[in-house]
This record gives sequence, structure tokens and C-alpha cells, in this order.
Amino acid sequence: MRNKNQKIIVVIIIALLCVALIGSSFVAIFHPGMDTSEDDGQRALTNEYNQWKQTVDILKQKSAENPDDLQTKIDLGNAYYLKSRVTAQLNINEYREDLKKAIEIYQDILQTKEDSDIQLKMANAAFLLGDTGLAEEAYEDLLQKEPENPEVLFGYGMYLLYFKDDYEQALMYWRKALPLVEDEDFRQNLQDMISQAEEIGKNAK
Repeated sequence: MRNKNQKIIVVIIIALLCVALIGSSFVAIFHPGMDTSEDDGQRALTNEYNQWKQTVDILKQKSAENPDDLQTKIDLGNAYYLKSRVTAQLNINEYREDLKKAIEIYQDILQTKEDSDIQLKMANAAFLLGDTGLAEEAYEDLLQKEPENPEVLFGYGMYLLYFKDDYEQALMYWRKALPLVEDEDFRQNLQDMISQAEEIGKNAK
């Protein structure tokens, strides 16, 4: 069992991972609904929420009018997925509902179209929602198909750390991902997480 300091390190790592997965902040992911901004920032957040809500409403109407339009389904699923980045900071119930809707739409799409990007978003959404069964199944299937996809290695490592309490396996996947990452910000975040996970290993001995 980890001590208090080790658990704090784990929370820091997961916060960084969530930033990469969906662009949200630490508090937004772990304390949805908490006000973390000044008035101007809150207004900007509200405006962004209204924009995403309008986008979702438009795409829902478009999908209802033409339910066989696959691209509209994809756009709607992505809109819910990205909207959750905002609702995470405003309303925990709507945040969870956005993730559920995104997952439902992605699952429907994957029944007719194999798409690793959609499957990865579904896995990430399942992770954030706490649907461990779906997240594990999706990540492991993706690993078989794309064993050198750094985003898959990254997400699966997060799942292993947070839900399986397995920092050693998480480290293995993150170290494998590091030389495959081209984006400098992603690389730096991943390197920081590797360092933090290595610290957990030292403290666990």
C-alpha cells in the first residue's frame, strides 16, 4: 500500500495524463464543478460551453435528419468528447453524461467502421468515466493493432497506474512510448511522468 506522499505523486501523474487525453485541468478532472478561475476566465469558460452546446445541438439535429451520415456521427461523438473538457469544470453530472454520449456514439460507429482514432477516444473517455472494463478492452485491442502508437501506450500506462496500481507496467509502456513521440510538449509531459513514476518505485522499496 502506498504512503500519503506516493499517492500524491500518483495524482500528479494522472493529472498530467488527463491534460494530454482531453485538454482538461487537474481540478477539472478530479473535482468537476469546482470554480478555478477569475471572473474573466469564468466568462470565457461559459462562452466556450455555450459554443459547444450549440455545436452538439446542431449536430444532433443533423444526425436525426440523416441517421446514416457517418461523418455527422463522428463529428457529434467528437463534440461530446470535447465538450466534456468544459463541463468537467462546470457540472459533474453533465460532464459524465457527455462522456457517456461520446462512448455510445463511438461504439455505434465502430460497429460499422474500424477506426483506431475513434477507438482510442472511446478508451480515453471510458477511462475518465471510470468504465474500467471498456477502457481495458479497448486499450489492449489497440495495442495489438498498433503496438508502437505512443498515444495508445500513453493511455494504457495511465490505466495501469490509476486502476491497477501498477507503476512498473506503466513505466514500461511510457518508456517505450517516449522515443516514438514527436510533439515536444507531449514528450516533456511524458518524461515528467516517467520521472514521477520512477520516484514512486524508489519510495516503494
